[in-house]
Amino acid sequence: MTSRSSGTDIVRGWAADLGACLGFLTRLPMPSGLPFVSLADAMRAFPLAGALIGAVAGLLLAGLAALGLPDLAAAGLMLAIMALLTGGLHEDGLADTADGFGGGRDLERKLAIMRDSHIGTYGVLALVLGLLVKSASLAALAPGPALHIVALLIATGALSRAIIVWFMASTPPARRDGVAHAVGQPSDFTARSALLWGGLLAFVVLLASLGLVPALLIIGAGAAAASLFRLLSLRQIGGHSGDACGAIQFVSETAMILTAAASFS
Repeated sequence: MTSRSSGTDIVRGWAADLGACLGFLTRLPMPSGLPFVSLADAMRAFPLAGALIGAVAGLLLAGLAALGLPDLAAAGLMLAIMALLTGGLHEDGLADTADGFGGGRDLERKLAIMRDSHIGTYGVLALVLGLLVKSASLAALAPGPALHIVALLIATGALSRAIIVWFMASTPPARRDGVAHAVGQPSDFTARSALLWGGLLAFVVLLASLGLVPALLIIGAGAAAASLFRLLSLRQIGGHSGDACGAIQFVSETAMILTAAASFS
């Protein structure tokens, strides 16, 4: 009885954490009966939420391609639908980060620009070029087997959101207010859990669908892009912010999708 109760508590805990993560990362309404949990602690479920978001994206792209839409149109429409699902959370972070990093002369000015809701030249360029690279890469993959597309986007969705948790735990907050500060800094244990689940899920899914070498190349590309962005963020603003967290997800996921497209197109 004790073992059964303990197992039920574990499942309920993960369900509550997953609900909190999906509520933060998407516009999906969450059941009102879920218990309140600290998002900083619940972030261990970020990769699981990312995997679900990636599965939706993969099924959408495969379905649109199967309907006979041109590959680039299918990729663009899928990205548009996913932006509605997530509220453009990561795209907004990319644009604001590019504006701040590119337009600010000092730390105070960079953070002020990143907080401004208006988009500037650097933000437009980053968003347009980033979406162009991502959509072109997805279009190159669209004619392939649907299983490969879904598996890839499950893997990249999981790992890129695990990277957010690692980024927040391994770098100090750049400001004393804002979304990232309000969420709180995840513990090292939470970050390790998220990376373990995200990395393991990505590796297993990619290994089963694409093979060992592609799996290692894709995961390596995401890790390299995230590491470079972390160094840039430390140099520019001394740590992380909510916008930078969105940007690192977009950058790492795009790097992985681009690597897959270069390997299989």
